[in-house]
Amino acid sequence: MMKPVPALIGIIAALWLLLAAAADDTQLGAIRTTGLLRVGTTGDYKPFSYRTTSADASGQYIGLDIEMAASLAQALGVKLEIVATSWPTLMQDMAAQRVDIVMSGVSVTPERARQALFSIPYLRDGKTAIARCEPQARFETLAQIDQPGVRLIVNPGGTNERFVRSHIDQAAITVYPDNVTIFDQLIAGRADVMITDAVEARLQQRLHPQLCALHPDAPFEVVEKAYLLSDPALKKFVDDWLTQKLRSGEFAAAFDHWLGYPWNSPNRAALLALMRERLLISVDVAKSKWNSGAPIEDLQRENDIIASLARQAGKAGLPLAWAEQFFRAQIEASKIVQRELHVRWRQQGAGKFEDAPDLARDVRPRLDALTPKLLAAITAAWPELCELSDPARAGVAPPSLELSSPVPNIRSISSSAAVAAQAGLQGVPVCSQRARN
Repeated sequence: MMKPVPALIGIIAALWLLLAAAADDTQLGAIRTTGLLRVGTTGDYKPFSYRTTSADASGQYIGLDIEMAASLAQALGVKLEIVATSWPTLMQDMAAQRVDIVMSGVSVTPERARQALFSIPYLRDGKTAIARCEPQARFETLAQIDQPGVRLIVNPGGTNERFVRSHIDQAAITVYPDNVTIFDQLIAGRADVMITDAVEARLQQRLHPQLCALHPDAPFEVVEKAYLLSDPALKKFVDDWLTQKLRSGEFAAAFDHWLGYPWNSPNRAALLALMRERLLISVDVAKSKWNSGAPIEDLQRENDIIASLARQAGKAGLPLAWAEQFFRAQIEASKIVQRELHVRWRQQGAGKFEDAPDLARDVRPRLDALTPKLLAAITAAWPELCELSDPARAGVAPPSLELSSPVPNIRSISSSAAVAAQAGLQGVPVCSQRARN
């Protein structure tokens, strides 16, 4: 009997793949076929989705749901593409299949549920009022808000506007198009009160001491937040993935991180985001070295990298010794992640990972691409880091710069890696003592 030649085996395998792809005509199947997950997000709703505007990170999306989107793409084994959408066009973008899923702090509503599907909820929230702290007692109830002469401001197209249109008849309503700067209108006295989600009211209260959230624990209307999508097969995958995130505590850790994020300090925030990104890449480094058997530590390579980066930082005007300390701390944090994962995998008797990227081809280019961003972020954040390090600064201890702990998306890893990365931010000279290289 003749045996199939290798070329024929390859043709048969390719045909089977084509038939399998054709049989799976779901959106989930298309995502796996294209290798791409398109996530729609608004970029204007802290802590869920925010598009940065600082010079060193222009156009970068950050936030809780952006982190979760990256985790979902990783679970699917595909690349992530962030697609800009808006509250007025949310449902149109979904219906036109411009996105596979919307992850942006979306509230579950009957209107949306009639047109699309929702994942299991990940947050229970509700509508509450936020106003300047001085006249806040005037707006404790909807009856107090809905009075002639009251100036109520709202962002367009979402559940905030829907709630206001349903409950407010007499107050003057201003629809303000920019959800990023809308709270400045309250501070400036151009509006009296805004109704928004309690989680946003709490966050904006922390970011703006002039504003007070009114009874966020007892909202006017209780709502849930979930991810918006249209494919039942994708929903099943997302529900299973999200259930695991909620049960493991990873979602809660990420939520706490983004609630405490330094949103009012864009340069410092961008630096922390890049430090987090580098730390999370360590998981792929660990998988690659686990498969290849390569040692975690390569002191000569590490010292060469640190020296090169310190020289580049010195050219930007940063102290050489401090720059060396910063980059050494990031490498040490990465090694902590790798060691903890390798210990766990040995205890589990784990085999090789099928999805492990190649260290030289896949992972190091990602780290190399991150390096100039880190250098730019450190340079941009340097004046603030100097100021925060000054012990005489108004007699107030500098606020914590720590990364979230435990590190989200790295299940069962202790906070030691985050602490090690944060250590690189210590020992900053005050600005008046800035070293000259």
